[in-house]
Amino acid sequence: ELQAAFLRAKLPRLEAWNVRRGVLACRYFEQLQGIEALTLPHVPDWARPVWHLFVVRTVRREALQQHLTAHGVGTQIHYPIPPHLSQAYAGAGWKRGDFPLAETLADEVLSLPIGPHTTAEQVDYVCAQVRSFFG
Repeated sequence: ELQAAFLRAKLPRLEAWNVRRGVLACRYFEQLQGIEALTLPHVPDWARPVWHLFVVRTVRREALQQHLTAHGVGTQIHYPIPPHLSQAYAGAGWKRGDFPLAETLADEVLSLPIGPHTTAEQVDYVCAQVRSFFG
């Protein structure tokens, strides 16, 4: 009940927060495009994401994450283990190599900071640090 009360109080702000995260996502796209070793999220023309996460991909994920951490930028790896290798599917007998795309994504994805309270200046700083990492 307590969680529901908090969510009910926040619900009127949801649309504004979604719009705000969309603005920040656009800022990430503008500043990070053209980095060859970084894959930005793909958004189909028909989609309207709410950007609760801004997930990029790079084969240098661990090094990028360490660089960002060293410069005060918090990041997350939300799905470090592909589903088929998790304990939930242990009984299925799947092994590394059975779902190579899922494994590649689990090894490369990194969530950059984004939220309705994130400032444009914070996104600019994150982008500057990402660009400095990739040179």
